[in-house]
Amino acid sequence: MTALQLVLNTLPQLTRANVALRSTEELGFTLASQEAEDVSLLNTASQAWQSLELKSISHTYHREGENSDFVLGPIDLSFKPGELVFITGGNGSGKTTLIKLLTGLYTSERGHISLDGRQIDAFSREHYRQYFSVVFSDFYLFEQMLGLIGSDLDEQARAYLSQLKLSHKVDIANGRLSTIELSQGQRKRLALLTAYLENRPIYIFDEWAADQDPYFKGVFYLQLLPELKARGKTIFVISHDDRYYQVADRIIKLDDGQVVSDTRNTMEQAALGTAN
Repeated sequence: MTALQLVLNTLPQLTRANVALRSTEELGFTLASQEAEDVSLLNTASQAWQSLELKSISHTYHREGENSDFVLGPIDLSFKPGELVFITGGNGSGKTTLIKLLTGLYTSERGHISLDGRQIDAFSREHYRQYFSVVFSDFYLFEQMLGLIGSDLDEQARAYLSQLKLSHKVDIANGRLSTIELSQGQRKRLALLTAYLENRPIYIFDEWAADQDPYFKGVFYLQLLPELKARGKTIFVISHDDRYYQVADRIIKLDDGQVVSDTRNTMEQAALGTAN
């Protein structure tokens, strides 16, 4: 009876596992079938843009263990191409929520986002998302470079693997990484590699340097971010590393769901003063 009871108790878990496995397999086929459409969206998203505006956006959600809801906003912000923006604030201040609204992963209850004066709605949201390449703090790493094509993809990836000091651990062939069984810091570097290869107009890094040693923190802030900026990319970095704040063009600080400061560094302010 004990053995039979064990089998009966295990059956629901096996059923859920089979459903999850089928869903995972179907996801691979779905991604493959949409490859041509994704490439078209990517090519369109690579075009230049002039202005990105958040107009009175707000978002509310319930935080587990608390009686009241968390409200982000209303927030009014505007961005231009080529900016390097740091987003700062304490834990729970709304930094990641703001980024998910910005990228179109969350929809706001009030207000809207406009790209070059065009309001983003349900019909244009998927196209709008293709402008972003994001590495979230809770990222997932695939062995296959999904959605990326190009005859020189492997060559580009190997160059980045060398730059990120991973070439002795990881190789790539036909768009597939040889392994992802690495430390958390090394896995984040692989996620960064994927973001680089996507070559989107806007990059977002959510606490990317949190799991890196001092050497790679320096590489990230002082080498990789300036290189992306030099390529004309717009970059948003969620960060607590105040020793590197001087590399930012602009620092936006959040507190309890509100923007409490939006400052530009001295050089940026001087440039704006000269232009005026």
